[in-house]
Amino acid sequence: MRNPVRRKSRISADLTHPERSPQELAELDLVHELGAVMDVLGTVRSRRALRSNPLFRFHEAELQRVLDGFAWSVGRARLPQNKTLGAVAWNIERGKSFDGILELFDHHPAFKAADLVLLTEVDLGMGRSGNRNVAAELAAAHGMDWVFANHYLVLCAGDRGEKHVREPNALGLHGSALLSKVPIRRVASLSLPEYKDKFRDFEKRFGHKRALLVEVELADGPLTVAVVHLDPFCAPAYRAAQMRAVIEGIEQFGGERVLLGGDLNTNTYNLSNRRTTARDAVLKLATHGIRGSVARYMVPQKHRGERRVFDAMDAASLDWATFNDLSASTLTYDLQDPELIEKTLAFLPKPVWHVLERLLASTRFAPLRLDWFAGRGLVAQDAGVIALDAVDSPRDRLSDHQPIHVEVVLS
Repeated sequence: MRNPVRRKSRISADLTHPERSPQELAELDLVHELGAVMDVLGTVRSRRALRSNPLFRFHEAELQRVLDGFAWSVGRARLPQNKTLGAVAWNIERGKSFDGILELFDHHPAFKAADLVLLTEVDLGMGRSGNRNVAAELAAAHGMDWVFANHYLVLCAGDRGEKHVREPNALGLHGSALLSKVPIRRVASLSLPEYKDKFRDFEKRFGHKRALLVEVELADGPLTVAVVHLDPFCAPAYRAAQMRAVIEGIEQFGGERVLLGGDLNTNTYNLSNRRTTARDAVLKLATHGIRGSVARYMVPQKHRGERRVFDAMDAASLDWATFNDLSASTLTYDLQDPELIEKTLAFLPKPVWHVLERLLASTRFAPLRLDWFAGRGLVAQDAGVIALDAVDSPRDRLSDHQPIHVEVVLS
């Protein structure tokens, strides 16, 4: 196993004694200038050059505070009186389709009943999402408390599907968030090991994924909530290592009852580079055929590599089997979506893609299970996936992921 870019995991902050957050830093001149600073840093070609760049070195300490920072607003939530707790987890694809997301929050029964909303891929001050504080605006519209943990400082407009964006980034922050109708008492983050240098990606950024750990207060005692986003661009064994780090962090943070949710990216591929992706695709086709390969995307828990992610949860007594509707996909890969094709060609050589195109001529959609809940000390009921309406253009969809929901019984 190659050494990750960032090897150590750590618990970084407590709400009662917080580090500086992006919210607090907004009062400093640095953050007002942060977009311009990162525009310049975005032209730097390598990490070595970044470390020696005078502008980076001048701002390095403040940039690190923002990287490891939180933003939050608490105080409106109240103790629940009912005997069940509703939760939704959703990768909202930056929050780019904000108005549609807000409408879903307003009208869908699962969102209206949700006491907790676990969000991944959340922008704060990114041009592609209108330079909104996405978590803050969603929470404010529904009278919820919220906390955001930053993962990355993004040095460009976004990924290949967002290169058309012309609005400059005001802050360039991207992370995860929890929205809560119940009181937030403690919060921490866990820095996950990185196995691919995102500074060299098309979406150039620096930082690292962080699991967001939050203790919320319920009428019958505390609950630890973990908002998790594992890395898609690595081997399944590395995702398992990230999950083990998350579980270690949960045990350090404390809490007998745990609700874990988010995008675990159990795609069954090693997307580290074009060679490993092509190898996996060819091996799957040779072993299972096209229909068998597509069918196996729905059961990553049976995949030899991804199984380790589920083994890690099993070892920590985190029940995933009853917390999810295992018959429903959480992402549908559309083989006629030009944005997804462009992203795929970044990982697959064209000859391999052309073979897949011919084989998949009669199968436009491939369903995958990437998003999961898991719980400990809780009893799950009514788990499901919220099916979003299909649209012709990726720019009109709410997200590439479907939201998942679960209701748990409180003691």
